[in-house]
Amino acid sequence: MTLLAVQNLEKKFGGLIAVNDISFEVERGEIFTIIGPNGAGKSTLFKLITAFTRPTAGRVIFDGEDITRLPAHLVARKGVVRTFQETTIFKEMTVVENVIVAHHLRSQLFLGVLFQQ
Repeated sequence: MTLLAVQNLEKKFGGLIAVNDISFEVERGEIFTIIGPNGAGKSTLFKLITAFTRPTAGRVIFDGEDITRLPAHLVARKGVVRTFQETTIFKEMTVVENVIVAHHLRSQLFLGVLFQQ
């Protein structure tokens, strides 16, 4: 069963075409990679999939639902998120504090289990 479908996705910034007619499907449980040189549009593609940026054309379907026009926070709540290459954003925080930040969109049950005595 297809978990993620990207259909004819495109992003233009003025005259620059950052993502040009990209289509692919990722099956549930499948490991799928996006590779390419710097400037190829990989980061822009992930921004489009996670709703950080709106596409010029195309659709993103997650678990059978069109999420193309949803705001980023609702896309994240469905489980479609990205990580950033910056690894020291919260370097002043403890490991537990970083885990709490990472799971803020998940159920409160997680925090209850984490802090049980």
